[in-house]
Amino acid sequence: NMRKSRFFQKDTYIAVDFLQKEVEVVRIQEIHAKKSPHAVFTVDMGANKGSKQILFNKPEVKPLNAIKAEMESFHSAIINNAVPPVTINDGYSALEVAYQIIGKINQTAANL
Repeated sequence: NMRKSRFFQKDTYIAVDFLQKEVEVVRIQEIHAKKSPHAVFTVDMGANKGSKQILFNKPEVKPLNAIKAEMESFHSAIINNAVPPVTINDGYSALEVAYQIIGKINQTAANL
């Protein structure tokens, strides 16, 4: 049973394994004054572009019951008459982004 998501950015690759509760981050970056302690190796980019370093990081994932934490946060906001960490505006913004993504997917699929 595989529950993974992969995220690609310009200079970064992030793999999240939800089943094993692990995250791996691989980045490529310029070599500055000294090599990073997370650098696995360096790569010559060729054509007088210099070298870059490949960094690997496996951040700690703390155990958390996300649904329980969300409910506790919601309860606390009600009891203390406080603004929750994720507001209704945040939720609305997330939905707007989701609908934009769905629109782009549908537009691309229609052009195939």
